[in-house]
Amino acid sequence: MLRLLLFCEYVIPEANRAAFAEWVKTAPERWEGVELLENAGQPGVFVEIRRPGDRAEAADMEKERREGRSWREMENLAKGDREGVRIWLFVPADL
Repeated sequence: MLRLLLFCEYVIPEANRAAFAEWVKTAPERWEGVELLENAGQPGVFVEIRRPGDRAEAADMEKERREGRSWREMENLAKGDREGVRIWLFVPADL
């Protein structure tokens, strides 16, 4: 089975932290199946980890993350706005 990982990373400045925390709590369904983590050494650097079953599901997840469920509200809180939200798909290394 192919194990994929969709990784979304962004920085929430301290001035936006309370608004971000409140936004996260407003819609718990938005976070179903998502691991939301903060960098222990760099507070404010957050990652979302999602585990798609295949590349098509990964593409759907990325599209939904960029365009759906009021994510634009969150992008306004991120450093660099929408451009500050980076999303990558990782696949097993074929070495």
